[in-house]
Amino acid sequence: MKKILLVLRKRLYVFVAIDFIIALIVGLNFDMSNVNIKAISMIAVFLMLYPMLTGLVVEKVKKAGRNYKLISLTLFFAFFMASGVAFILSRTVFASMPELALGIILVGAIPCSNMLIGWTGIAEASVEDALVVAVIGLLLIPIISPIIITYLGGAIIEVHPADLFKKLAIFIFAPMVLGYYTRKAIIKKKGMPYFMDVKQYFPNISALGILIIIFFSVAKVAHEVIDNPIVFLQVAGGLSIYYVVQTVLAVVAAKFFKLNYSQGMILILGATASSQAISLAIAASMFGGMTVFALSFKPILQVLYIMFLIYAMGPKIKKFLG
Repeated sequence: MKKILLVLRKRLYVFVAIDFIIALIVGLNFDMSNVNIKAISMIAVFLMLYPMLTGLVVEKVKKAGRNYKLISLTLFFAFFMASGVAFILSRTVFASMPELALGIILVGAIPCSNMLIGWTGIAEASVEDALVVAVIGLLLIPIISPIIITYLGGAIIEVHPADLFKKLAIFIFAPMVLGYYTRKAIIKKKGMPYFMDVKQYFPNISALGILIIIFFSVAKVAHEVIDNPIVFLQVAGGLSIYYVVQTVLAVVAAKFFKLNYSQGMILILGATASSQAISLAIAASMFGGMTVFALSFKPILQVLYIMFLIYAMGPKIKKFLG
């Protein structure tokens, strides 16, 4: 089981692609209209966040370096620059498809949180600084994201900010509190070495939640997707533009503010990646339709792009930033 979980994490983009295809097949051959996607999304997002937040050592935030410039700049890009780029795309690339337009707005409004730590470690950047950014960003999502989604998405589709706040608060704070006490209980009963050993499997369990919500979300809109194949190209094209623009802006900002590679890569990753778990759960539980499809397709493209950014562009970014 442990080996399966490790393979799942390392090859998540492959499993997401397979899951996506199977969901389309099932949705085309079976009636999925009566599936309660809201209940499934609640369960799935808890499964996604709870293990990851159990492994998040919150106390380290107090010991991490107080790099206010990096933290504020990354959060500004993650929330506001990302939302600006997403808004422009919603009014251009997705102007004729309001549900997809709302999907790209959710991408920009809900930034990457805990996964930023993992990506930073892979990129060999400053994990301690990434931890601070991730925790603060996670706590700000229920406060800032509903405002952004309501302001930018309200003209596209009816948005209820109070409902958004409640759902985001439940999605984030419940698993965070439970994860904190779970971690303390494990360490108390089994000791720190045991906790550090099992901690590596937590993100892999979270990946199961991503696969669950993608499967049911895509299966429900399978007929719409097959009837409108151009949607694939629109979503892929729009997301690609979003990632490239955010990357270029973040690299320029990192150079302008004289961030070295270790810190600049946090800004770039924080500005580019967005939360797969939270945005998908919000789309499934509140909006549905093609908005869910757009966000179901995103994990495949995002993982591939981030891997390209780290492995192919990483050395060039490192040389550029110095």
